[in-house]
Amino acid sequence: MNENFVCSKKVRLKKSVFLYTKYKYSNQKFIFMKLLKKIPLFLSFFLLFSCDEFPITEADNAAGLKSALEFGSKYALNSLGSKDGFYLDMAVKIGLPQDAADLVKAGKGIPFLGDAIDKIEKELILALNRAAEASIEGVIPIVVNSIKEMTIQDATSILFSSNQTAATNYLHGKTYEPLTGVCYSVIDETLSRNIVGSSAQDLWKRLTGYYNDVAFLVPTLKPIETDLALYTTQKALDGVFLKISDEEVKIRTDVSARVTDLLRKVFGQLDKP
Repeated sequence: MNENFVCSKKVRLKKSVFLYTKYKYSNQKFIFMKLLKKIPLFLSFFLLFSCDEFPITEADNAAGLKSALEFGSKYALNSLGSKDGFYLDMAVKIGLPQDAADLVKAGKGIPFLGDAIDKIEKELILALNRAAEASIEGVIPIVVNSIKEMTIQDATSILFSSNQTAATNYLHGKTYEPLTGVCYSVIDETLSRNIVGSSAQDLWKRLTGYYNDVAFLVPTLKPIETDLALYTTQKALDGVFLKISDEEVKIRTDVSARVTDLLRKVFGQLDKP
């Protein structure tokens, strides 16, 4: 009797285990089938909004524009600030002020004087460009800080502007005054320093001095009174914003210049008709 009881108990236990396993499997199968039915919907959603097609927010636009501006500005400014960054780049090379250039042109035609004037001209031009190159170190943090302070609204307006140098114009308006002060200070000090045998200011006085002595006595002649440091500062900043604008146009129009996913996504909007 005990054996029958034990046997019966084992049978009931096996039946319970079987029923539980069947129930568990059926429940899992039911859950799996429900999930399986949702897969097409998930895939449809994923395909509809793939990585490149997620809606682009204004924050994305601002981040993309700022990233492009900061990268492009640093690249342009580091190039200008390197040795010969101005001097060997014909697009930004600083020549003599026009009134002095006219004087040099006339002086080169005078026998026994032309070679001396030619030498002064070359040394002066080198000095002006070296001073401009030295000033760029102070330009970078001001430009970068202005980019970082740009609002989302400003960034959006700039990004979709029909003007391909809208960002450069924005930076010009925000930074030109402080940059003038920073650059003038460096350039004025550099031009007063002896870096090419004589200081640039000494060379300038040598070039213009005799002419000005005569000009003050002859009413038809106009003295050369150019502030050499201010002139060089203005020309240096012309070069700065020219090079920044070149980088801006490049990122707007050249797909290969968009080197990150964010840049491709944000500036890719400009490629659409």
